[in-house]
This record gives sequence, structure tokens and C-alpha cells, in this order.
Amino acid sequence: MIETLLPAALYAETHFRFFRGMPSALFRREPEAVFDLPRRFRIGHGGFPVALLVNDIHLYPIQIESVQITVSRIGRKPVLFDFDPPVINTSRVEHPLKAQTDAYILILPQERIGGEGEVFVNACLRYKRMKNGRPFGRVVAVLNDNLVTSTKLPFRCVITDGDYPGDGLCDYGDLHCHTAFSRSHVEFGPPVALIDKIAAASGLRFVAATDHSYDLACSPDDYLRQDKDTRMWGMYIDSVVNGYNGETLMIPSEEVSVLNSKNKVVHLCGLGISEYIPGTLDGARKSVYTNKQLTIAEAVREIERQGGVSFAAHAGSRTGAFQKIFLRRGEWGESDLRDGLGGIQGVNGNFGDTWTRGKRLWVSMLLKGQKIPILAGNDAHGDFNRYRAIAVPFLRLYENENRYMGFARTGVYGKRVDAKGIVDGVRNGEAFITNGPFVSICDTRRRDISLVSSRISVRISDNRDIDGNTDNNNDDTANHLGVRAVGTEEFGSLRAIIVIKGTVGTSEEEIIMRHSLPDDTYDVTVPIVDHIPRSSGDKYYLRAEVYGETKQGFSTAAASGACFVGY
Repeated sequence: MIETLLPAALYAETHFRFFRGMPSALFRREPEAVFDLPRRFRIGHGGFPVALLVNDIHLYPIQIESVQITVSRIGRKPVLFDFDPPVINTSRVEHPLKAQTDAYILILPQERIGGEGEVFVNACLRYKRMKNGRPFGRVVAVLNDNLVTSTKLPFRCVITDGDYPGDGLCDYGDLHCHTAFSRSHVEFGPPVALIDKIAAASGLRFVAATDHSYDLACSPDDYLRQDKDTRMWGMYIDSVVNGYNGETLMIPSEEVSVLNSKNKVVHLCGLGISEYIPGTLDGARKSVYTNKQLTIAEAVREIERQGGVSFAAHAGSRTGAFQKIFLRRGEWGESDLRDGLGGIQGVNGNFGDTWTRGKRLWVSMLLKGQKIPILAGNDAHGDFNRYRAIAVPFLRLYENENRYMGFARTGVYGKRVDAKGIVDGVRNGEAFITNGPFVSICDTRRRDISLVSSRISVRISDNRDIDGNTDNNNDDTANHLGVRAVGTEEFGSLRAIIVIKGTVGTSEEEIIMRHSLPDDTYDVTVPIVDHIPRSSGDKYYLRAEVYGETKQGFSTAAASGACFVGY
């Protein structure tokens, strides 16, 4: 059997079968019950939030008997938190799809959890099944989740009193997340209010709610049936825009299924939109009402018409055999990178193979003279603490502790007051990506202000003496260019800075500087003027990559957007 990761994360829908009676190792006549919590918790935010979702309650109703949550630290006695039904019921989250999914947010008092450090959390749900409105049978116990073949391992969380690196210089967020409105054969998501609570507790400033176009076209009552009135989209807008009053900047967005140059389906995210954009070809449902499939160019134009900005979703990811055969999915290629595309998601969870390929696609556009940003996200469907996906259909799940909401972050330079400000920052290329350090290209005299922007063109002069020193009588910004990098104790010290130059019209970039940093470097600005060639009349850009390492030995990375010279 060919193994392929389906587009399903926590929380995995385990009750779907292609036909009644079909064998499935994942199927149980129980609702999916999953706990979740932030991987990082900022002290001072309030109580520590633990989420509980119980899905398919319309098929398998239950009565909750109790919830016990244990918080442990190495070398200390565990702390037990006990919740009875009255408290649990007051913790229920209101949301439009509550007929199918119950969601709760249980708050643990900060003073009992303690201060900074790593904690390990186990959560136990006890419930009885319901029949004819009455509980019956034995009490069922669920440890962390009841998904078949999952590890049931404790959740890990870092409790910290610190900010993200360079937090005062930018806003951090996740530009690719899914909510409860992404419901399908293989997945279901958390309510918007729950995403907001966990994101804010983690220290994120913004989240883009990029629900699938094929899910938003379906009936709120049946995810297999299309709805000509697109009521799901109306519910989505009410949750993300009209009725939203959360702490996190929530960006109304959509992950649209579009046709690439090979007439295969790829995904395009539209940030800051207000109207539904159709795209249902790869949703594994029969298209009845919304059967129009847009090309990349058509979808980009529609997103721009609505005042939004587009980006190629998980552009570096490879498509599995199952998706190619049954869902007509393809991959992003250089021939698709045109027609006004607004950006590229170069990282989808980690700086691995997807980053290598996504970066290559991004660089190919920069070398053609297109000023677009590099972006990051995690394609999180919940995934507040760890990622779970269906590895082999109907047989087993896959888990990854190094992928969760906010793991790979997009940083937007400056401080933004609303979701539109974040979208404008992306549109203007004022962004970088990271799973650790902050990075920017700046004027070393004003190092808090980034020069990474499609709106800025830096001028290089020849006013350097024979030794290469800058003529200080000339106040050109380019003669004071530098790279600023910031790390923290939590996210690791800085190890190296690389500066790359790309000349428009050429086929390859060139590394113009490699700079190693001493141990325990956490905030540094490195001048790069002596590495920049004298003015030649060429248009080119500079970008920087920063590498670090945590005290636990975990490698971190960040990549700035482009600083444009001579445009």
C-alpha cells in the first residue's frame, strides 16, 4: 500500500467510510474526543487554557461525568485539577456548528501551575453514552484523545515570562490555519473563539482563518452535500468578522482550490477577503451548485478585487499518490508563478524539504523582478500542541511534535492595529519567516526600522574610498546597510548570519557574506556595506538568513524578505 499523508490534522474525523460497513481500523461507535492546549504559554495572560472538543455528538451523544487534568514538572509532585459537570458546562464555547461538535475551554489557575519552565499535561475525560436522552452503560475514560493508533503521550508546554524574539519590532502570527468550518471526510477543526484563546495565550498577534473553499461550499448540516446558498460562508464571516471580539487579530481568508498550468488543483490562500470564492474540484464531493473551477490568475484577480492579497499555499509541499489519483491535485511550479501572485508560503511547519523547494520557487520570482514576500504557516486544523494526520487511510495516524499552530511564524515588521494592517504588511512585502530568531535588513543607524519592503528602493553610491570605507559626507542608507538578528533564552542564541544577493535577469543568487557569531549572542547588528558591490546600474535585492540553536540542541532558522536595491 502506498502511504500518503492526507490533508487531515488534529482533529482527525474517524467516522467516515466510503460505504456502509466498509472496514476501518480507525472507526469506533464513539464521538471523537480530543484535548489540546498551547505549546507555549505566556505568564500574565491569565489562566492556563486547556481545550476539549467532542465531535460527532449528533451521531454519538454522551454525558460528561468529569474531567481531570494533571500538570507535572520534572522533579516535582504533579498538580491535579478536577472539573465536575456544572463547571464543565459553564466552560462550553458557543459556536455555529455546536450541533455536531461540543467545545470547551477549561482554565487552570496560574498560581497552582507555577512559574517558568516546561510542564507535561495529561487530561482525562470520563463520560457515559446516551440513548433516548438518558445515560447508560459503563463509564468510558479517554486519556488525551480517543483517536485509534495515536500515542496518547502527555502534552508539553513551555511556560514563559518572555516575548518572542524582537517582539517589539514586529507582529507574529500564523497565516495558514483552519477552523471548525473546515469539515470533511478526514478532519474537523476548532471554533474560531477557541483558536483566538489559544493563539493569544501563546503570544501570537494574528491568525489567518484559511478555511477550504470546498468545505465552505457545503451544508452546515451535512459536509458531503453542497449548499447553493453557501450558508457556511455566512456563518464563517459572522464568526471571523461580524461577531468576532477576540484578543488576536483574526484575518478573514480562504484556501481556494484552483487550477495550475497543468490543469491540476493547487491551493491559493486569499487574505483579507469578504466574499466567497468557489473551488470544489478536490473536495471529494460531487459538484452540484458551485462547480466553477478558477485558474490561478482568475482567483488572484478576484482576491485583489476584494481588497485582499494572495499567496501560494504550502508551495514547497509534494503531493501524495492518493491525492494525485483521487483528488486531481498537483504541485506549484515555476510556470504558475505569474499573473500577479501576491506571495509564497515557503514554510509549512518546518524548515525542511518543503522550505528548500518553496525557497527555490520564491527566488525564481525575485530573479525575474517580481517583488513578493516569503510567508510561513502550519496548515493547522487545531494542532495547538502537536500535529496528527491520517497516514494510511482507515488504518493509522501520524503524529509530529514539531508542527503546531505558531511553530513556523510570519513576522510582519512594525506594530499593526488591525487585521487590515497585517494584510497591508504582507502586500507590501514587509515580512519574514521564522521558527526562532528575528531578522531584518536595516540602516545600522536606525536598526529598529526594517528596509525589507516592496515599497522601498535603496540607492547604492560609489562614494567609498580606495580602502572600501564609506564617505560619511554621503548619507545614503545603502552605505549603512546591516542585518539585525535577535534571539532569546527560550528560542536560542544566534549562530550565523548569511547575506544573499540576487540580480534581476540572472538565474542564480550569490552569497556575499557568511558571518559566524560568538556563543551566547542574542541581539546583534552586522554591517554589510563592505560586502555590497559598487553601483553597476543593475537591479538586485539582498536578503538574509539567520541560524540559531536552543539550549536543548534544537536548530532554529529565520529568513528575511527582500530588500530591493536600484529599482
